Amino acid sequence: MIARWVPPSEKGMFVWTMQGGPFGTVVTFALCGQVISALGWKAAYYVTSGLIFIFYALWVFLIYDTPDLHPGITDKERVYIKEQIGTTVSKQKTKLPVKAALTSGPFLVLLWAHFANMWGIYFIATNGPKYTLEVLGFNMKSGGTLTGLPYIARLGAGVLFAAAGDYVRRKKMLSLGWIRKIFMLFSHMGPAIALIVMTYAGCDAVTAIVMLIVALSFNGAACQTSLQNHQDLAPNFAGSLYGIMNTFGSFPGFIIPPIIGALTNERNGVEEWRVMFWISAVVFTSATVLFWLFGSAEIQSWNDTNDPKTVASSDEEKQMTEIPIKEVATEDEGENERL
Repeated sequence: MIARWVPPSEKGMFVWTMQGGPFGTVVTFALCGQVISALGWKAAYYVTSGLIFIFYALWVFLIYDTPDLHPGITDKERVYIKEQIGTTVSKQKTKLPVKAALTSGPFLVLLWAHFANMWGIYFIATNGPKYTLEVLGFNMKSGGTLTGLPYIARLGAGVLFAAAGDYVRRKKMLSLGWIRKIFMLFSHMGPAIALIVMTYAGCDAVTAIVMLIVALSFNGAACQTSLQNHQDLAPNFAGSLYGIMNTFGSFPGFIIPPIIGALTNERNGVEEWRVMFWISAVVFTSATVLFWLFGSAEIQSWNDTNDPKTVASSDEEKQMTEIPIKEVATEDEGENERL
């Protein structure tokens, strides 16, 4: 994962941490296409599993829980990170108000928007290769590489959409709520339209691949919508909310395959797949409509951490957010006064 430190207050600027997924998909599709073509299906599982173990080993040896424990950063970097954490989120460990969150209209529509976003990604990631191979007639080598192209486009488009959204916000052209809603037209309606065009292209392979690329390029705008809105609603519970969203968002991974299996059991052609493309377009469109009607970028009342029933101390967070006097002493006087 490509990461850089971003203060939580910069709510539109975390796209760099989200681009590891598309990049990994590109590499996996291209690599597995070559491996399967040369060594068979089993070899693809061994190769990808081996790479996972390598990355896990790197994580164990290179990742640390807090800035104080990391041996590879400077004192200035350590102070900066702890300062930003300490001034942008609550230092108290609080219990997520589950009932309030799950009865919150803005969060529920966000939950569906994230479900729709993941539906599109799972559909293209797990069935894009199947469609290109079985319906469009690509061979394994070219099919794997071509199916990875949309994710390259999504990676680049995500950066551009993030920059565009942040520019609009910085110039105060639109409110944050309108930024989220307008970018939903790109992140969700764009893929919906592209998928419909793709299926009516029939066996025109060029148009089909172009529409796949267009679909995921537009979906890159999700860095300004469903991948970001939880931080707007409740920054103190952003991690917990995203965990709930990802759990719900994983459902398409096991909902989509049996639907496609039922549709293509008797005959595996464009007409049968067209139904699935329409279902996907409806999911995307419904999420857009609901978000425009009930979505919000305002901090919700249940984000308040001052409720004595939910506040608890946290030694780990204190360790991360309390800035030692000796370290801060090196800063200029104006900085010390602000701290």
